[in-house]
Amino acid sequence: MKMIFTVILLALFNLAFAQGDYLMQDAITKPALSLRCTEMLRERDKKIKVQQKLNALLQRNQELIKKNPKANNSIQSRLHSSQIKIKNELYLTNLNISSMEENIVRSGCPGISL
Repeated sequence: MKMIFTVILLALFNLAFAQGDYLMQDAITKPALSLRCTEMLRERDKKIKVQQKLNALLQRNQELIKKNPKANNSIQSRLHSSQIKIKNELYLTNLNISSMEENIVRSGCPGISL
């Protein structure tokens, strides 16, 4: 009887120790991972908003180029130079967004929807 009681007690002790170890590991890694993931997703969302603003600026600039009379060369040249700057900035933003998405996927963030 004592032997059965001892075996059951040891089994329960091992089970309790294993659960405590799992909970400790869960408490240490999960919040840190989720905080990092939420920060990375927040930065990605900011870049996407910038990308949308740049797309709107580019579209607006193209409409201004179409509406601008060809006789006014100084305005036309400024519009073309700003169009080139916006396109370059949009290209860099798209590169940043794609690298951020790759980092998010590599870090193993759960529940990601790209």
